[in-house]
Amino acid sequence: MKAIIALTVLTLVIMVVITVLTREKQATQEKRREYIKKKPLSNNEQVMYWRLVGALPDYMVLAQVGLSRCLGTKDSAGLDTLASKNLDFVICDKASDVVAVIEIDNKTHNNKILSKEDEKKYKALKKAGIDIIKWRANSLPSEADIRERFTLLDPGRKPRVVKSKSLQTSIFGIGIGKYRNTGAG
Repeated sequence: MKAIIALTVLTLVIMVVITVLTREKQATQEKRREYIKKKPLSNNEQVMYWRLVGALPDYMVLAQVGLSRCLGTKDSAGLDTLASKNLDFVICDKASDVVAVIEIDNKTHNNKILSKEDEKKYKALKKAGIDIIKWRANSLPSEADIRERFTLLDPGRKPRVVKSKSLQTSIFGIGIGKYRNTGAG
């Protein structure tokens, strides 16, 4: 009888200890899951955003746009691997047609795995006929440089991205592999 009482007390003690430990673990996890506000754009992206807005007042400047918002496929399988990718900036005309994609390369773009993913993204954009302009984060263009890159094609105000005539040329379409810095020095 004493053994049964001892076993019952021991079982209750173990259950209490397990309950207390479980609650502490849950409280710790909840604390880690507390939501905090953060900025959606890095410092470089904020600078670039405001330069784009200043340089391109007749265009919509969208930041951190999901690739799937600008690109589709005839079958759903084609975009699966790229669906979670973001574009730094998407420049659209007033009809919401994509004029160009602007990517800001920073030190994370030196990662080989990331570069292969970027390659896939750029190839997909090229196939869709979307121009890609890449600038390095440590050499962002001025508003004047941005304006120079975007010109008007015809009186219907159809925008067009033009290549720079200097050695600092943009990568249009494919946007992969070795490329020169396209920012203002």
